[in-house]
Amino acid sequence: MKKYIFSILLTFIFSYSYSQVYCSYSGGGCSNGLTNPTPYASNVVKSVCNKLGIQYIETYAGNVGNACASNFQGRPIITYNTQFMNHLASKNQWAPISVLAHEVGHHINSDMSWSGQFKHSWTKELQADYVSGYVLYKMGASLENAKSAFYIMFSWMGSSSHPDTPRRIDALTQGYNRAANGF
Repeated sequence: MKKYIFSILLTFIFSYSYSQVYCSYSGGGCSNGLTNPTPYASNVVKSVCNKLGIQYIETYAGNVGNACASNFQGRPIITYNTQFMNHLASKNQWAPISVLAHEVGHHINSDMSWSGQFKHSWTKELQADYVSGYVLYKMGASLENAKSAFYIMFSWMGSSSHPDTPRRIDALTQGYNRAANGF
């Protein structure tokens, strides 16, 4: 009986680890129409990963609403919408960096893992915002520039999956200040 239960558990964990679990600003899947990233996006993710001391996370342009983190074919990936990132960059150079750092944050916080499913979606988002703030300080952004993506992208109201903007700005600010204090 123990072998039977253990086999079912292993099958569940294995199948879950290869399923597509994602975080997306706009909802929907993250593996639609994957193409090579722009050199800029790839370099941003490399810089973010370097600042955090982690291995590069494969990054793709794709048919997504904006940006998302997921596991695809057993690998962590980040997918972004090129037009969306260009729009952010036209408003403030730090905004797309903030978004990509946020998506990396989902991966380092294990939000895409089996155990990540037990976290409330607001917790996941706020923790990823914290990571974004931390990284943006390390990359040389001012606090106002670090907050720029929130002012460009979001309404002040939250949703069932994403907290309201003041809470998100607070989480980003906490991460930024943590890095500024030498951690």
